[in-house]
Amino acid sequence: MTHSIRLTTFALFVLLANVGSAQQAAPAAAGSLVESKVAASALKTNVLGDPAESRVAVYLPPSYQTSPQRRYPTLYLLHGFLSDIEAYTRGYQGMQLARVMDDAIARGGAREMIVVVPSGRNAYFGSFYANSPVTGGWEDFMAQELVTWVDTSYRTIPSPESRGIAGHSMGGYGAIMLAMKHADVFGALYALSPCCVGLDGDLGYDNQAWLKAMQVQSKDQLLPKPRSAEDFYITAFIALAAALSPNPVKGPLYVDFPFQQQQGLLVPNDGAYTKWRSKMPLYLVEQYRDNLKRLRGIFLDYGALEEFSHIRMTTRAFSEELARRGIAHTFEVYAGGTHENRIRQRIETRVLRFFSEVLNFP
Repeated sequence: MTHSIRLTTFALFVLLANVGSAQQAAPAAAGSLVESKVAASALKTNVLGDPAESRVAVYLPPSYQTSPQRRYPTLYLLHGFLSDIEAYTRGYQGMQLARVMDDAIARGGAREMIVVVPSGRNAYFGSFYANSPVTGGWEDFMAQELVTWVDTSYRTIPSPESRGIAGHSMGGYGAIMLAMKHADVFGALYALSPCCVGLDGDLGYDNQAWLKAMQVQSKDQLLPKPRSAEDFYITAFIALAAALSPNPVKGPLYVDFPFQQQQGLLVPNDGAYTKWRSKMPLYLVEQYRDNLKRLRGIFLDYGALEEFSHIRMTTRAFSEELARRGIAHTFEVYAGGTHENRIRQRIETRVLRFFSEVLNFP
């Protein structure tokens, strides 16, 4: 099901690039990857003992060093749960961000842009890029401090029209929330297999891993490399609760769960359940309709073999909510895709082309 975004001017760009390459085959120029630590005052309030800083990798395109007067659009690329910046710099299907960008630019598959990969990892292995008195002000850090640092440190075009955001899974959730709430900062959005768009499917009360999560007594019991699907859900549910329904006075985990057990059954825990829904994109389309309409482009996808049922159900439902309100976007279910098997391919063939089309270049 595809809604209205057509890659028109970029098709002309690709044609001209191919004509140029046919006339003269030159060695591909190389960009560079710079890793830094960025101070984050918004994260100081966390109760998990995490440092008030974030690791950030920044890709600078080939002409950055040789064209000192030139400015560039910026793409913020968010990683998934249990991951870190290495997911893109040397991770998904062998992806190396600098090489992927250099190759895409050389073959005309992308225009030159700066790519920023921040770490969203914390003591619970994922912040979900949300503000929380337990995990810290990740949304504020991303939308304010990090963007300011990037625009101050590098020659960006500091406007939402030239600033895009994308992410996979947890990063897809973060990208949607940040774009829909901060359309004055981010001007375009791509969510790859976004998690946590709504509270359905395997996030619902039928998943018995909720009961196991409620029995965890220490964050030391959480596994950075889960041994089973149940282990994964237990860790993810606690991390999500810390982001969406935090309780800074309720140790040792400092969370409230959206479900509770009554007479052997899981039922909504009204206060926390309401908080979860108030921070999930599916239920916020009307509230942020004007912001969503301001975006220069929205692209949502997941693979036809996606394992997480809530991603299949709620991404499609989110697309339908957008369409119902006349919000232009593209939604694609692609053949052969599981949750993680084609991330690099999607970035190379869809994500970079999309932002090369919709962002404002000099």
